[in-house]
Amino acid sequence: MKRNPSMFVIIMLLSFLLAGCQSMQTMGKSVTSTTEAVTSKVKVFLYNIDEKLYGQVPEKNRAGIAEAEEVLMEDNEKFKLAQLRVKKAKLREKYYSSEMAFAKRNRDIAQVEVNRLKWEAIERSNLGKKEENLKNIASLKGKKVEMENDIKGIEADLNTIKSEIEALDREADFLKKRIAE
Repeated sequence: MKRNPSMFVIIMLLSFLLAGCQSMQTMGKSVTSTTEAVTSKVKVFLYNIDEKLYGQVPEKNRAGIAEAEEVLMEDNEKFKLAQLRVKKAKLREKYYSSEMAFAKRNRDIAQVEVNRLKWEAIERSNLGKKEENLKNIASLKGKKVEMENDIKGIEADLNTIKSEIEALDREADFLKKRIAE
């Protein structure tokens, strides 16, 4: 019966993680608020132990405590693993948003390049006003350079987020192994 509060927290977290009908953002908020609510209710069952007083308890009266502490340590590991999964889900959402910004910026660069080439074709054909044509071509070249710099920043963000996700994966694998042992 001593496992029930911690198991309840784990079951609640996992059920929210597996819920496919909520968006990632809503899920993150739900998990956070549920975790806080469950944690505050569980704290009622947790009383601080006076370690000096407990140290005076004879070994013969400590039956079952070592086993309960082992269960607690395992449940703490499972809880940490669930927290890592939530953090990883948030990072993946951020990664996908950055990936979409990267794709959009690439599309915009391609559009600017098409427009520049069209203006150059107009200029080579001696159509329109020469001054306006050259101004548009220069403006589009500048815009393309600006967008390419944006791409570099987005790429750096993607690499950073990817590294963070990989670090979380390694930490989760470590926790999984410790739980299995």
